[in-house]
Amino acid sequence: MGSITGERRQGNRLRSLLGAEIRIAPHASDTACLIRDCGPDGLRLALSDGVPLPEIFTLHIRKTRQTRPVRLIWRGDDCVGVQFVPDPPAAVPIPIGLMRDLRAARSEIASLRARLAARGDEA
Repeated sequence: MGSITGERRQGNRLRSLLGAEIRIAPHASDTACLIRDCGPDGLRLALSDGVPLPEIFTLHIRKTRQTRPVRLIWRGDDCVGVQFVPDPPAAVPIPIGLMRDLRAARSEIASLRARLAARGDEA
C-alpha cells in the first residue's frame, strides 16, 4: 500500500529562486513569494504561513513576465504546491451548413409552438 504523503507529481522539478506575485483579485494588492521548485506541471512557492489563498489564483513571474492561473494542491508550514491550470480548449468552428440547419430547425419549432398555442386558444 502506498504512502499518503508519497510523491504524486508527474515530472521532475528543478530548483529555482524566482520572484513572483500572487494575484487574487484585480484590485487587491499582490502578495510576494518565491518560486523554489519549477516543473512542467506546477511549482513550489515559498511564502508566509499566514497568507490566505483561494483554490485558484493567478501567479505573475517577474523574470519571465508570465502570468498563469494556478490551483492550490497542498500547503506546508512555509510553502505551497501549485499546479498550472490548463488553458481552455480553443473554440471549434461550426460549419456554416450546420448553422443554417440549426436556424431552420429553430424557426420550425417556433412555428409549431405558435400553431399549438393557437389551437389551445380555440378549445
